[in-house]
Amino acid sequence: MPQTILPDYHFLYISPSLGAEWFFDAARLYWQVFQPTVLSDLDFLRFVPEDASVIVTAVTRRDTVDEIGVAVAQVRPTAYFDAVVQDMFADMESTLSDRANRYWPFGVPLAPTPIPPDTRVNPTPGPLIGGSPAPTRAPSGFITQTPTPAPPVPVPTQGADVSPQAPIAPTPGPILGG
Repeated sequence: MPQTILPDYHFLYISPSLGAEWFFDAARLYWQVFQPTVLSDLDFLRFVPEDASVIVTAVTRRDTVDEIGVAVAQVRPTAYFDAVVQDMFADMESTLSDRANRYWPFGVPLAPTPIPPDTRVNPTPGPLIGGSPAPTRAPSGFITQTPTPAPPVPVPTQGADVSPQAPIAPTPGPILGG
């Protein structure tokens, strides 16, 4: 599978020898733009259908890239292995952010042109206005004023058998007994 087309499944694998900050800080923008499925174990690749195209983007250092490449090939021989190899944290952050800013998920431009993130299909019903769906309800947020009380409901008294209701009182003890 060439690097210039999007696969059916795109996975992001962070080398086990790296800390969580390599994902949460260095790969944050990359994940926000492309949203690959993050793998913690390469054995999960066995669950992907055989006829689906798969790319595994591995964030790793030079000392573990060979091991990860062999592990991917053993689990899924048809998977494309996209290794992002940097030994320094700042270099990895720069490389992954550059990929995200250019919209190059695999380090090269997609063919013919990628779909920019702001024009993806939105399943929300409604006419498109300015490239985004029309809101179907008021936006949520904080309540800034007390709601006005509803008008009282009139009680029928003429011709109806209305008995006064007893006031509600708390229970005399615990519900479970004792």
